[in-house]
Amino acid sequence: MTDTDYINTDFDLKSNAPFETLHSELEMSCCVLHYTQGEDGNWHASVEADHDDDSSDRDAAMDILSIIEALNLLSNQAKEQLAACYLREFNIGFDCWDSWAYVHQIPQRVVRAVADASCSIAVTLYPMRNVNGTPKA
Repeated sequence: MTDTDYINTDFDLKSNAPFETLHSELEMSCCVLHYTQGEDGNWHASVEADHDDDSSDRDAAMDILSIIEALNLLSNQAKEQLAACYLREFNIGFDCWDSWAYVHQIPQRVVRAVADASCSIAVTLYPMRNVNGTPKA
């Protein structure tokens, strides 16, 4: 494989206080990768869209809208805990190979939905080569 590819989108949360209700409700509709108190004393969670095994046609827009749909179904208490998070970020990840250029469009309606949810967007590029240029295993 030598092309750059979309991997997934993580919804990352950080808060000064635990958010048990938010965590529990997101577990019912999403895939919670972790929820823990960090060494910094703050609470951290990383969530992905819950999708079936055949995910080859997924893209960031689909994953983001799936998570936003879950956010819209939260109880008032969970929404308050979400609002208290100082980080509410959709982090879009890509494996980076040897592409000359790569475009992964996020439609305006998705950008608006992220803004309406008071969240941000980040991008993480994962290099698929070691420092010496050899492919990672």
